[in-house]
Amino acid sequence: MHLTNINLGQYIPTGSFIHRLDPRAKLFSLMLIISAVFPTRTLTGLLFWSVLLCIVVYASKISWRIVLIAARPVFFLVIFTFMLNIIVIYFKDRDIFPAMFKAGLTSSRLLVLMVFAVMLPLTTAPLELADGLDAMLSPLERFKFPAHECAMMIGMALRFIPLLMQETDKIMRAQLSRGARLDQGNIFQRLKAFFPVLIPLLIIIFRRADEAAVAMDARGYEGGAGRTRRRPLVWGKNDTLSVAVSLAIVAAFFVLKV
Repeated sequence: MHLTNINLGQYIPTGSFIHRLDPRAKLFSLMLIISAVFPTRTLTGLLFWSVLLCIVVYASKISWRIVLIAARPVFFLVIFTFMLNIIVIYFKDRDIFPAMFKAGLTSSRLLVLMVFAVMLPLTTAPLELADGLDAMLSPLERFKFPAHECAMMIGMALRFIPLLMQETDKIMRAQLSRGARLDQGNIFQRLKAFFPVLIPLLIIIFRRADEAAVAMDARGYEGGAGRTRRRPLVWGKNDTLSVAVSLAIVAAFFVLKV
């Protein structure tokens, strides 16, 4: 029961075309695709987006094994959605096969959405992603919205997820060596056995947060006002092309759907 092979939020550099795109282009393209996948209600539409997802994964030069490992934490949500939809639709229609089909379609759509979202941190470094979010949210600063602070928090969260996974794995190994039974018994017994892992993990989280706050204060961090970037974002032709292709794909999907 190890978590060392889970790389949720971890950046996998491969030097692909997608990796070299501006983070703003990737964020905008992702929002377009998600806005089109979410209202998909047909099997044909789901297959359309699944093919596009395969093309994106192939273009990123990241193996499907890494992508599925990164998306593993959302599998529970997909399974829960599948079971819940079966129960709700069955009690409504009293027919198990249409209920299974509709539940499978809904959970598959959610899975495609989540894998598209997982591809963003896999192909974008946390610092670049934070800079891209900062640039996209900066127009909201005129309405007193803390754009830089929100982007910084998201970037730090993505950076610390792999570290917390490693700390969780160390704590679980230590507890297992002391005779803890984390993978035995029913669900309530497992949850009770997980408390010796959860409490030290919370202490580590607060300790790391305090260390990060002290380090930022020691370096004179006072927010985004007047700050410059180490690597300024540069919008190129490929970024314009990627956004245009995303717009064309989404528009073609809705035209064919109508």
